[in-house]
Amino acid sequence: MLALALTVAVIAGDHVVLRSSPNRTAAQQAVLWKGDWVEVRGEQKGWLKVYDHRHERPGWVARPITRIVELDDRSAPALRAVIDFLRDAPGAESLGIAYAGLYMKVAPAGGIDAPLLVSLGAMAARLAHRASTEASDSHAAEQLEVAQSWGLAFTSVERSEGVATCYDGAAFRQALVLSPTATDRATAVLGLTDPACDPQTLGATERQAHDEAALGLLDGADPVQVGGPLGNRIRIRRAVIAARLAWAMGRRDDPKAGATAEAAVSAFARVDKAELADDDVADFEAAALEVAASRWAAGRAAPVAKNDPKLVLTAGEPGETCLAIDKPGDKPGDKPGDKPGDKPADDKSASRCTHGQVWTNSFRVAPDHASAVLAVEPLPGWLELWMFRRAPGGWTIDVLAPTTDGVDLGYVELAGWSSDGKRAVIVREARSDGAVHRTFQNLTLDPLAIDKQTSTLSGLGPARAWITPEWRGRTLALR
Repeated sequence: MLALALTVAVIAGDHVVLRSSPNRTAAQQAVLWKGDWVEVRGEQKGWLKVYDHRHERPGWVARPITRIVELDDRSAPALRAVIDFLRDAPGAESLGIAYAGLYMKVAPAGGIDAPLLVSLGAMAARLAHRASTEASDSHAAEQLEVAQSWGLAFTSVERSEGVATCYDGAAFRQALVLSPTATDRATAVLGLTDPACDPQTLGATERQAHDEAALGLLDGADPVQVGGPLGNRIRIRRAVIAARLAWAMGRRDDPKAGATAEAAVSAFARVDKAELADDDVADFEAAALEVAASRWAAGRAAPVAKNDPKLVLTAGEPGETCLAIDKPGDKPGDKPGDKPGDKPADDKSASRCTHGQVWTNSFRVAPDHASAVLAVEPLPGWLELWMFRRAPGGWTIDVLAPTTDGVDLGYVELAGWSSDGKRAVIVREARSDGAVHRTFQNLTLDPLAIDKQTSTLSGLGPARAWITPEWRGRTLALR
């Protein structure tokens, strides 16, 4: 703690040199960054004689690059005004954190309230994001060190695209127990539930508990009360976490998986597109892929016809599910030339195993009973379409992935069969290099090949007639 009635100088710029004497050519003692503070002990020729507590050394700094603060009870209102001004100023996070730190030393009773803590958390989270994503921002790392010198804690999270720097959220958690306003609550909850900062080493049980806790926090923030982009961010975050939770529940045969998937769909459907901020479009599109991948947890099985092939699930290696088709062929004697003891023509069924979540409700059979599809979600947000086709000698299984560019986010789904069952329309949607791409494909099933591919539904031409009302009512591809 600083003693009261102390004069301090806050460094207002980056790469400010602490020199050994009041001269531009004097020896360098240390380099200071935006948000650093020094104790003022004198002044000469436009230079401040100071003591740098972070580096534990005395020196001189040019006065124009500093802001002088008389640290006593009377300075609290002015410090608070600066915090409010800097809260949403990109690039000034470490400076705002410094003013928040000084204010806390002189704040009146009750002055350390929810708005202050949310401001502090918001600036810390934004600085962490800058340090993670802005390679061209050469000062973010140094400003992060300044923030840490004020007592804020940050963590590093290993991700496939690199290391993310994340604020630990302490100020947000403190704010939530102080009856924050709806806007401050929403800001704090979003800061505490950022999927980019989720620990990557959690086991399945810990992961599910983590997501359930995050969804509980989000349910405590009412997007209707805040509206606009902030309300949309709450809805998008709810949709993403609920979709991931539905996948985890499905793997454990949790009966709540369906309701959780419905909650994800509902949250996504309530996003107000007219208020969707430019910065939120990418998150909105990514959320659509995650929700689409897991929504079969709430899907309904199709009616089963007498001649339909049957899906058979058996246990494989630990954690594996093996899939096959049970479709007896013609009985011996049903065809000319059959002899007693002849085996059915297609009694052999290929079997393929997966560690993914098998959404059995998605099983759909073609009108000619010679093809079928099934949705399998190996990872949250990545949904494959398994294609079963009857061929001479047995059934074959092909896996249709959202894209061949590598696993990120995406899904494949059946939109409809041709009336003769020989062709199908499927939809693929995936994220690649940060952009979401959607394609509609007209497939010939024997042999399996793409007849036509288009980025729009209207581009399918006559094949649009094959699309089912069920798909139109369920898909997110038409958002």
